[in-house]
Amino acid sequence: MKRVAALFPLLLAACGEPELTPAQREAAEEHAIASVEAAQIVPPAPVTPEIILFEDIERYNLSGAGCSFMSAGEPARAPDGEGVLALASERAAYIKIDGDLHRLAPDAGSPALPLGARGKYDGKEYVMVLDIASEEGRQSGTETVDFPARIELRNARDQTVYAETGTAECGA
Repeated sequence: MKRVAALFPLLLAACGEPELTPAQREAAEEHAIASVEAAQIVPPAPVTPEIILFEDIERYNLSGAGCSFMSAGEPARAPDGEGVLALASERAAYIKIDGDLHRLAPDAGSPALPLGARGKYDGKEYVMVLDIASEEGRQSGTETVDFPARIELRNARDQTVYAETGTAECGA
């Protein structure tokens, strides 16, 4: 009887699944880890920047040399005709989301754009990437030049939460 009890685990193993090789065991573990990581990825919550109003510009002293981004699509317009979704200058960039104006710091290692603007700005909640086609500018006013541009906002997980093409109006 003791012999049967001692052989019982061997008999169960013989009836069960075959023993995995180390390579198969490693592949199975990597698959399990990848499945858990995939389940932890949270899809980005899209945001829609709001128009930065003239009142915001005055209230927070945002005027000066730099670039303002306006959407190329069906542009949202404020009552005063403004349609600025982002402001970028040498000292900071600003976007307005859910009624809050977010200040973003310039990334000194990012590409230099017209009038001291930078290609990337970092904030607490968002990163803004601004791509301006500097070689394609056309005079739009006595002190302004319009450039084709693209803006992208990323969240803390580096996921794109907003992207738009449009015009960057740069001037003093």
